[in-house]
Amino acid sequence: MPDESNDNLISIDQFQRGLGRLHQRVCRDRVRVEIRHEQGTCVLISKDELDTLEHALEILSNTSDVQKMARIIESLSSTAARGPLLATRRIGAN
Repeated sequence: MPDESNDNLISIDQFQRGLGRLHQRVCRDRVRVEIRHEQGTCVLISKDELDTLEHALEILSNTSDVQKMARIIESLSSTAARGPLLATRRIGAN
């Protein structure tokens, strides 16, 4: 979490007063601005940066490792949905 002296951390009041200036700064300099309010903090980023992040996620989600993890999760979910797993033991088996 950024400290209080971070230039990119502002209150909701500061955000409302300087929206035009912040918009210009975020788009021009591709900085991220954290906007804090009682309910939490959000981040203002440029549309170009959002597009770049979404594209990177799309590329990563299409890797074979991610696809393998998705199949494993799907299998585990399906198994769990069928009910509890019971271990069976044959009589006389060691």
